[in-house]
Amino acid sequence: MSALTSNMLVALMLVSSLAVSAAEGDINSDLTWDTDRSHTGSITVTAGSSLTIEGAEVKMGLGSTIRVEEGGSLTIRDSQIIASSPPTGIVGFGYGPGERASSFMIPAGSYFEDFYVHLIPANDSSFFGLEFLLDGSDSIYGTNDGATIQFAGGDSDTWITVIGLPSSSVGISEIELEFDDGTTEILVPTDLKTKNMRPFGSSGFSIVSDGTVEIIESSIIGGTWQIDGFASISNTSFNRSTPLIVQSPSSSLSIANSTIGWSLEDHDVRLGPSTEFTFEEVDWSDGLTDRWERRVGPQKVEFASSEVDYIVHGLGPTMSSLGVQSTDQFGVGVVGQGIERTVEIGWSETSQEFAISPVWAEEAYLSTESYRTAWNPSGGGLEYGGVVNIDWNKTTLDASRGSSDVVTWSEPFIEFDQIIDYESLSADPNSGWLANVTIINSGNAAAFVYFVCNDMDSGMRQSIGDSYVGGLVESNSESTFPIIWTPVNEGYFSLVCEIITPSQLVDETKWGGGTLSGPYVTFEDQPDTGSGSVLPALIVIGVAILGFGWYMIRRLRST
Repeated sequence: MSALTSNMLVALMLVSSLAVSAAEGDINSDLTWDTDRSHTGSITVTAGSSLTIEGAEVKMGLGSTIRVEEGGSLTIRDSQIIASSPPTGIVGFGYGPGERASSFMIPAGSYFEDFYVHLIPANDSSFFGLEFLLDGSDSIYGTNDGATIQFAGGDSDTWITVIGLPSSSVGISEIELEFDDGTTEILVPTDLKTKNMRPFGSSGFSIVSDGTVEIIESSIIGGTWQIDGFASISNTSFNRSTPLIVQSPSSSLSIANSTIGWSLEDHDVRLGPSTEFTFEEVDWSDGLTDRWERRVGPQKVEFASSEVDYIVHGLGPTMSSLGVQSTDQFGVGVVGQGIERTVEIGWSETSQEFAISPVWAEEAYLSTESYRTAWNPSGGGLEYGGVVNIDWNKTTLDASRGSSDVVTWSEPFIEFDQIIDYESLSADPNSGWLANVTIINSGNAAAFVYFVCNDMDSGMRQSIGDSYVGGLVESNSESTFPIIWTPVNEGYFSLVCEIITPSQLVDETKWGGGTLSGPYVTFEDQPDTGSGSVLPALIVIGVAILGFGWYMIRRLRST
């Protein structure tokens, strides 16, 4: 092979390598990166395809992304994945005093001349209200622009503790040393010794996977790692690359013989409510950084009725309650504030909490405070509702009798049983047709139930004794209510009776209800049999009056 041909082949290989490194698009086959490179842009490993990074150092450009679709795979073996601009700032977990105070060390003992330390806040924030305490004695107060601390030549290494508002959003992005001769030096905050502080800044790049990720004997610096699906990590170190986010319900994560340090949040791993995981021989960040958090997204609870007042107890690590909440017009309420919350914490192994119990898990539940409808009128003492368990794995909880979410629950379920006539299927419209209507309550709470009846053919409302007939129906029992049907005309009619359900129900069939059809009844005026005539009585009265008059006349004559 000639030298020219050889050089051209090398050039083509380099161009190919650079094209892959800066690719924008899809990987639709099995691809291997086994040489050092810089990657920018976004690439996607499609289903059925793979990207293997082996024995290489890959510098990930700012904003670059590798996506792995479900069915695709990413393997990193014996390699380094490094952000070209990893986070370099530091931030406290909350700037309070005591053992949880946030501190960093200025290596003053390394300098033999006077100098100033200029602390620069991150993201255009302000140090106003913060106090920088030097080894527990002298202090400097921050300003909107930053803070400046003076050191003399020969000073020893000095811890600086940040005291002030308990905010974790104010970070130190840069530390500049200014010497008397006018020279300056920049200290990278993440290179300093710190206590109860964590990195702050852009993570640099992102790995997003719904497929399979396997990382073996590698080093990771920077990046956001959202690795749903299946992820296996062994003999690997993560620096300024966590929390590893694995939240999909069907995902699983395995970490073994690995090191995690400098997490950007207060936990090293973030799990979903049902994410499976195994952790073996992991060297965690520790301090105030917990091993893992399990989070659940917004949850809602569905009741049968609107205007239900309830309280959710034991929310979050503080096991708090927001007080009384109410359902909307659709019977829907939210759990807590209706936002994502932490439901489990694997405490840091060096924390006081870990000594008490290595893992905290939320045990929240809902209790109804007021659950009243037209079926439990005021003063009746028949409150519905009860206790609902807050299941992490559900976005919507079912607050109704028989639901798998409830612990204890009281709720009626009303249905017609039958309508039985007293004597026959004919009656005088004036005296009416007598019948009994039976209603069954198969629920576990009593209800005051009423019903109305209409003519089956015309739909006209019928008189059945009262405007509304009904009354109390105890739980798991039945009640019978008499009716007297008096239509306005003679004819051949049938009743259709309907249970009146509470207007608060978002679905009128939620607690039963429904209709019941009766038999056809013949109504006609009954002939007068005389038994009810007033004539005999009038004759008797007339005779009595005549007799009394005759008696009075004779008496007057005798006088």
